Formats: sequence, C-alpha cells, structure tokens
Amino acid sequence: MSDTTQPPGHGGAPQAGATRSLPIAAIAGALVLVGLIGIALYRRSAAPPAGAAGGAAAAGATQAADTAAPEAGTAIAARAPILLSPEAAILAERYRCVCGCNDPLGVCTCRLPGGSEDMKEFVQDLARQGLTPDEADRAMTAKFGAAALLSQPAPPQTQPSHVAR
Repeated sequence: MSDTTQPPGHGGAPQAGATRSLPIAAIAGALVLVGLIGIALYRRSAAPPAGAAGGAAAAGATQAADTAAPEAGTAIAARAPILLSPEAAILAERYRCVCGCNDPLGVCTCRLPGGSEDMKEFVQDLARQGLTPDEADRAMTAKFGAAALLSQPAPPQTQPSHVAR
C-alpha cells in the first residue's frame, strides 16, 4: 500500500491518455472581462472633447473653431428653473400656482407672467428676509391674492394640468 491518498475512482497510477480538465468557462469569462475592461479604458482615453465631431476630425475642428469667427445663427436663450433654498421650499408647500392650473407651487413649472416662476422668486425673497409663515402668507396674499394659499378653496381651473407649459 502507498502512503499517498488518491481521489475516489482513481485506482493507483494515472491512466495513459487521460487529460486534465480545465475550467474552460472560467478562463473564457476572465478573457472576456479583461477584453471589455481594455476596450472601456481605450475608449475613455481616446474620447474626443465634449461637443466635438469624432476622432481626428475633432482636433482639426477645435483648432479651426479657435481661429475662426463665430458663426451667425439663432441664439438659444433658456432660463434655468428656480431652485428654492430649503427654507423657501418649506414655505412654498403652503401655496398654489395662480397661473390657472391650481397645482401646488412646488409642482408647477409654468413660465406664464405672474405664474410659478414669479411666485417662487417671491417666496425665495420672503425666506431670505426670515419671515414667519404667517407673515409670508400675508405677503403672498397681498401680491398674488387669496387663491395663492392652499388653505383657501381652489378657484375654478382655467388651464388643464396636462398642457405643456
């Protein structure tokens, strides 16, 4: 008898022609993973500058844009949405938009004159002044009317809430 222990099913000496099985699926998975990581790193390092057209044309386009006069076209002017401070956001929960949609002020995004943007700017100013909620209610009622208070009954809806504003 021998001192070495053989796995069950193997009786002593290895058989001629027996092959050792490799975990081919694990090796293939590792190779695929390494390949994907390599591609991601290559793409990241070779990415063109933001807004440029792609590849070698991007470098030429950037150089040409630096030396050429700006092209005439239609200017796009967009206003960023009003971002309320935490104090103003708490105050805004007390009001509804008076644009005609009757949505709560924090939800409405209309850009109508006297609508949510004007109201949010006013609420932001009230919060900066440090007014109490009752003082802010009086100021909102004075400027936008009693319909601005959520505690008051809502006026008839004049603008459907599903209409894009």
